Amino acid sequence: MSRLFGATLVCLGLALASCAPAPGPRDADAPFGATTRFDARAFAGDWHEVARFAAPGAPLPPYRHSFRPVPGALIHSVSLAGRELRRERLVETGTGWLRPPKGAPLAVLWVDEGFRTAVLGTRSGDRLLVLDRDPRSAPDRMAAAREILQWYGYDMDMLREVAQ
Repeated sequence: MSRLFGATLVCLGLALASCAPAPGPRDADAPFGATTRFDARAFAGDWHEVARFAAPGAPLPPYRHSFRPVPGALIHSVSLAGRELRRERLVETGTGWLRPPKGAPLAVLWVDEGFRTAVLGTRSGDRLLVLDRDPRSAPDRMAAAREILQWYGYDMDMLREVAQ
């Protein structure tokens, strides 16, 4: 009877272990916050998505992002090859904090002084944007974006650069 009980406990332990959540794309214990440098007017305009989370070998389409300020919000459009795929209103809820109509708030984690490169992400890590005004980010700014993502606990093994 004790052998059966021991085997049952082992099976139960394995079953429970398989239910444990997989590690996410961001360490929940890492610090998280938005930059105080954010300015909607300086941020407005067109951006190229230069990096994102993706599985190795996954296609990385060169999405374009456009941000247009309206009172209290930014209208965010995503397009591919000149065709708009999605449009959403991001409500400014604080400096560098943008709330989409669905899903978690986006934090503008970092933007360089010239508003040429920006990093936006959610606290959970399920949404991440590394944007640049040019199709290819300057190496020093891309290195800074990577440092910021690492500081905020994002899984850098998942980050892939987009070939433009």
